[in-house]
Amino acid sequence: MNQVNQVNQVNQVNQVNQVNQSSPYKSAYRSEIDGLRAFAVLSVVAFHAFPSWIKGGFVGVDVFFVISGFLITSHIFENLDKGQFSFVDFFGRRVRRIFPALIVVMTCSLTFGWFILLADEFTQLGKHVASSAAFVSNFIFASEVGYFDTSSELKPMLHLWSLAVEEQFYIFWPLLLWVTWKLKQNLLLICLVAMVASFFVNLLLVDRFPTEIFFLPFGRFWELLVGSVLAWVMLYKASNISTTSSRSKSKNIILTYVLGTPNKSGITTFVGIFVLLSSIIFINKNDPFPSYIAIFPVLGAVLVIIGGSFSSFAKLVLSNRLAVWFGLISYPLYLWHWPILSYLHIIEDGTPHINKRILAILLSISLAWVTYQFIEKPIRFGGSKKSFRTIVLAIAVFLIGLIGLAISYSDFKDSNGVDDVYLRKGLEHRIGASSRWYEGVDSWLFLGNSYDNTVTKLKLASPPGIKEIATLKDTFYNLASVGETTNTKIALLVGPNKSSIYAEMLPSEIYVSPTRYVDFFLNDLSDIDNLTIYNPTTQFLKLKEFEGLLYYRTDTHWNDKGAFIALSNLLSTLGYEGPKVEFSSVLTVGGDLIGISKLNNFPLKDDDTWLASIEHTYELRRAEETNVAIFESFGKQEVVFNSNPIIDKKVWVVGDSFTEALKPYLDATFREVSYLGHWQKGLDNLSIDLEDASEKPDLVLVVRVERSF
Repeated sequence: MNQVNQVNQVNQVNQVNQVNQSSPYKSAYRSEIDGLRAFAVLSVVAFHAFPSWIKGGFVGVDVFFVISGFLITSHIFENLDKGQFSFVDFFGRRVRRIFPALIVVMTCSLTFGWFILLADEFTQLGKHVASSAAFVSNFIFASEVGYFDTSSELKPMLHLWSLAVEEQFYIFWPLLLWVTWKLKQNLLLICLVAMVASFFVNLLLVDRFPTEIFFLPFGRFWELLVGSVLAWVMLYKASNISTTSSRSKSKNIILTYVLGTPNKSGITTFVGIFVLLSSIIFINKNDPFPSYIAIFPVLGAVLVIIGGSFSSFAKLVLSNRLAVWFGLISYPLYLWHWPILSYLHIIEDGTPHINKRILAILLSISLAWVTYQFIEKPIRFGGSKKSFRTIVLAIAVFLIGLIGLAISYSDFKDSNGVDDVYLRKGLEHRIGASSRWYEGVDSWLFLGNSYDNTVTKLKLASPPGIKEIATLKDTFYNLASVGETTNTKIALLVGPNKSSIYAEMLPSEIYVSPTRYVDFFLNDLSDIDNLTIYNPTTQFLKLKEFEGLLYYRTDTHWNDKGAFIALSNLLSTLGYEGPKVEFSSVLTVGGDLIGISKLNNFPLKDDDTWLASIEHTYELRRAEETNVAIFESFGKQEVVFNSNPIIDKKVWVVGDSFTEALKPYLDATFREVSYLGHWQKGLDNLSIDLEDASEKPDLVLVVRVERSF
């Protein structure tokens, strides 16, 4: 019986090799998978370098996920069948595959960052290197997205989120398969259950938690698991078909055609490539993702793997020397390209010229080849001392992680100020010790250029694009149009930048343009019916002389008095009456800019904080939305009911952190206020939500800080 089993196992492996659907570890090499890797990495690189041209290139990551799931699971299945699976061997292979190039790129990024980055930029890089070395960077990046997040181009390690997802998969998946195999349970069933569960988590939560589902493993594992299911089919079902009777084949005619018979016409491969090309053309970053849309690049990758390399078409497109070469260097190319583009963006203080981006890509390709040829291959395929190499690599990544962690907790203001860094032109946009903040006169702190290019917009270094303005106008036009049909007023309240109101407190190096960046948007929105726009800038400039300070000195926001004046004028414009409020000056506390700058001993002045006393009696009842996210820059999503409102109306509010100071006045004014969340995640679909709501609000209020336009 054992001999029969051994023969069956040998036959099975031979049959798998015959259809060229095997693991890369012990079985035949598959050149078309390297071609598929080439497509994936070049799509991602093109998207990062030319995002307006290759709008859906980011789906290359999803293709990588399918490939990884397929190859890794094929390896596990084969070795489980042979009784040769070893966790030590499995993770040793992963270390020798992943760590060499990763160590080089992280070390170079830290070294270059020491000379290029300002203090807090360098500490942030240290945090990202530490989390990347621990393969948890996807959780870090998911938590950073929000109000105080710097733009993605300023994060040289951002692309390592996908590597973290893969490594998290490699930790849990082999263990689950091994336990299933030991218990003699159905391997295909466990693959399908895990895949479907992850896919539905993705669909269920992508609208409410788009950032988290994009970065975190729970909504991404299904893509790797599609590859796992494919591995089971290719290793077992395809080989069974080749030895079944005609009658059995007739029952599996579709599977027989697709898997068991070499597709010499190349139809499967052609359709797969067509789906992949369509994905990078028609999918864009504004689509909810992964959601159901990710099915398309995943399906394309599956079809290419199924198609194999038998057809002349597959050989021509995927197995040619150039495609295979790019496939072989795809991993180091993925690692190198983003830090180079990111640092170029930092040095240029904006999007680099196209010629420089092309040179950056050529440099990335060159470094990828050098890394593959002289670092990755010798370490990965060296014949002896595998255990020693594995231990050394693991220790090296651990030490780099420790260095990154130490950097993240250190203060580099004395070594990485504006006078200490190299190659940084235009640092007049970055006064002080950092790009995230700068100090004005008379103990005022301001938000730096890293946040929405605040200083660049203040100077009007370049006006907004026509398409950008048109996109926002379409959003508000749709919302206002639906509002007209539901008898709902739509209002936009702008929270002026502190630098727009207190320009006299800015450093002399910063020149303020008389034409404001936000006005390009507001002027275009002004002709939309049923949209009331209130921008309190002009009113604030008049009132600040005799009303006292309307903004905090050490915070980015308006204070309680500034928020009240803005809302009162908006309500008056809408024909509503707001609450009456008395203000008294109280002791100040350090604002958010103290935390950003780490100036813990910064002198505070007690002239910017007001205690508001609302002259109205009422009781509030709050109903929190427990099944939705809490936005750091917005607060809780909740519904507030007022027992004795000034205005008997229902209001929806979407906004940002400038909403927080408005809440006491909104709660006191209206019968019911629904705080729906941050406008970044809710504004685009707000017209649909309004149309579908069973109980329509009387007013929809959108609150946006000026720099967000």
